[in-house]
Amino acid sequence: MVEFNRGGDWKSGGSCHLETLPDMSSSPVPPETWPQLENAFDVLSDHSNEHSNNSQVMKLDLLNVTLMTSLRKDGHSSVYYLGPGHGPAPLHRQDCSHWCLPGVPDSWNELLYALFLKRESIRTRNSTSTQNSTEPSAAQV
Repeated sequence: MVEFNRGGDWKSGGSCHLETLPDMSSSPVPPETWPQLENAFDVLSDHSNEHSNNSQVMKLDLLNVTLMTSLRKDGHSSVYYLGPGHGPAPLHRQDCSHWCLPGVPDSWNELLYALFLKRESIRTRNSTSTQNSTEPSAAQV
């Protein structure tokens, strides 16, 4: 696991208090990792397409959230990492490498939910068009 700390080394500081805007200053994802991500995406997409005619295999959709996630400075537990009942953590000791809701995982869930809604809409539309094509029309009766 790669840990990202902004403004300080691990256990020695850094502050992310009240960070709410994305970090647009530079590419937070090292450019040398993009070919690896593209290879994984291509392999999984090819595998999904090979089986797209088989009704027993579910179509695979890939959500690449790497860039979106890497831009989020606010998507972690920040000053609340000590847990309920302990009060906020000191500003000089904030946990930027462990996320909790709401934040990045919540954004992933929203994207996943949108994908489910899209899939259900397509399934319903296909089901309706199949039923309409098999029912006799008024002219045929």
